[in-house]
Amino acid sequence: MSSDDDPPESTSFPDITAVVLAAGHGTRLQSDIPKPAFPICGRAMASHVLHALAGAGIVHAVVVVPPGDRGRLVRDAVGGDTSGIDVRFAVQQAPRGTADAVAAARKLVRTSHVLVVNGDLPLITSERIQPILQPCQAQAIIATARVPDPARMGRITRNNDGSLAAIVEWGDASDDERAIEEVNLGFYLFRADFLWQELDRIVQEAGEGSESYVTNAIPTAVSNGSAIARTVPIDEGRLNVETPTDVADAEAIMRDRIATRLLGDGVRIVDRRAAWIDARASIAPGAVIEPGVHIRGASAIGANARIGPNAVIENSIIGERSVVESCTISGSRLRDHVEVGPYSTIRPGCEIESHAHIGTHAELKQAHIGEHVQIGHFSYLGDAEVGARSNIGAGAITCNFDGESKHFTRIGEDVFIGSDTMLVAPVEIGNRARTGAGSVVTKDVPDDGNAVGSPARLAPARRSRQARETDS
Repeated sequence: MSSDDDPPESTSFPDITAVVLAAGHGTRLQSDIPKPAFPICGRAMASHVLHALAGAGIVHAVVVVPPGDRGRLVRDAVGGDTSGIDVRFAVQQAPRGTADAVAAARKLVRTSHVLVVNGDLPLITSERIQPILQPCQAQAIIATARVPDPARMGRITRNNDGSLAAIVEWGDASDDERAIEEVNLGFYLFRADFLWQELDRIVQEAGEGSESYVTNAIPTAVSNGSAIARTVPIDEGRLNVETPTDVADAEAIMRDRIATRLLGDGVRIVDRRAAWIDARASIAPGAVIEPGVHIRGASAIGANARIGPNAVIENSIIGERSVVESCTISGSRLRDHVEVGPYSTIRPGCEIESHAHIGTHAELKQAHIGEHVQIGHFSYLGDAEVGARSNIGAGAITCNFDGESKHFTRIGEDVFIGSDTMLVAPVEIGNRARTGAGSVVTKDVPDDGNAVGSPARLAPARRSRQARETDS
C-alpha cells in the first residue's frame, strides 16, 4: 500500500478523461435550477469545474447529466463555457448513485486514466487538482484536505502508518469518525481498467434500482496496496456547495479571487468589496471600476474605460475610454469613447458607435446610434437607427408600438430632433432634416426638411428662410 510520501512509480504522465458528475438534484440548495447549473458569480458550478480541469491540463471531459429538461438545463449552462476543453455529455437515466453515473460515461472514455470529479465544486482550482495528477501507477488516488467545517462530507480514516484506510460517508460515520477533520474532497483519479471492473461489481452488488457509489472502489484499491490519499491545501474551507448559505460564502470567495486577479492585471478597482464582477467577465488593464458596480455575464470592458459608480453591465461590451455612470446596460455594444449618463437604460440589441453621448434618464432599445450622436436626457429611442452627428433633443421619443406591432424609425445624418418631438413609426427622417420642439411626426421628412407642429407639417427649410431674409 502506498502513502502520500511515496515517490512516483512512473515517469510518464497518463492520458486522462475527466468525468464530471452533474446529474444530482441538490435538494438542499432549495432551487429549481439543477445544482450543477446553479450560478456562482455568473458561471455554472459545473463550468467552474471544467475551467479548473482545463487549467490543470485536462483536455477531454464527459459531463454526466440527468435526462429530460433538467439535463438540457445543465447542457445549456455549461455547453458554451468550457474554457476550450473537449466536452461530451452522457445521460444517467435514473439517480442510482455516483457509480452508475460514472458507468454512464464509459463508452465515451478512451484514455488510460479517469479523473472523477463532483460537479458541485465551484471553488476547485487547477492548483487543487494537479497534486493527484502526478505520474503514478496506483489504481486509485484520492484528494483529501483538512477543513475546520467538514459538514456532511465523507471522512478519511488512516492506518497507524498514515496510509489510507477508508472513506467513510457522513451518513455511515460514527460520532468519532464525524469528528475527523480530514475529508474527501470529491475528486479521484483511477486507472481505467481497474475502475470499469470495479464499477461492474459495485453496480451488480447494489442490485437493480439501488444506489451505488464510485467510492466503493476505494476499499479494493486499498486491499491491493494500490491506493493513495494525497492531501491538498485548502485555504478557504470546503470546495463544495450544499445550501443557500454555502452559495453566499462561495460567492464571496469567488468575488475576492476575481478582484485579486484583475488587480494583478492592472485593473483599478476602487473598493474590491463593493464591486460585483462575474467570473465570465473580462476587463482590460487601465479600466476603473467604481464602487457599487455590477458586471455580469460575458461582459467585456475596454482599456481605460470608467464604469460606475453604481452601474450595471450585463452581457455587454464597453469600448476603450468609455464612461458609463449609474446606468444599466444589457446585451449591447458600446464602441470607444462613448458616454452614458446617470439613470439611463441601454436595453438589449443596441449598437452605439464611438464618441456618442447619451444623457441622463434616457432609454434605448434595439437601436443603432451613429458616431458623435448626441442624445438628450429623458429621451427614448426604440427600434431605431440614428445617423452620425445627429442631435436628439431632451424628451424626444420614437413611438415604435402601435398596440399590435413594433415599427422602425430611421433618422439620417446631421439631423436635429427638437425637444419633446414624437416620431410615430414607421417613419424616416432625411439627412440634415429638423423637427420643431413638441412636433408629432407621422410622415417621412425629406433631406433638409423642416417638420413642425402637431401633427407635423413641412415648413420652409431654415437655411432657405435665412437666405430669403438675407436677400431682402
